[in-house]
Amino acid sequence: MMCAEEDLREPVRDWMLERGLDPHDEVQKCGKIPDVLGLRGSEIEVAVELKLSNWRRALYQATIYTTFAQESYIAMPWNKREVLERNLDEFIRWGVGILIVHDDSSVCEMHKSISHNQGGKSGSK
Repeated sequence: MMCAEEDLREPVRDWMLERGLDPHDEVQKCGKIPDVLGLRGSEIEVAVELKLSNWRRALYQATIYTTFAQESYIAMPWNKREVLERNLDEFIRWGVGILIVHDDSSVCEMHKSISHNQGGKSGSK
């Protein structure tokens, strides 16, 4: 059972590595600090906000990350899947993806982020 946001971090980092991304923890970008950034070279491909609960706060934060990342996700534990499914329209509306982390640390992409073409370089904007 996931008891802390930190329990989500390694599975999300592994998910990024499987996609050829270089994961970085809590890097400040545009005054915000995503929990995990996935870089490809100097490009910010993916930003992920980790949350055990409070999907609305996670969505709000992930929406901000769309200003500098090509894709933006929230990651939550498996036991939050039903509430996320009920509110999927909000994620579709804002173009934010959903990652579900299972108790065995596997990660399922429940909803894919749209590509936010304005994704930026890892340097300051």
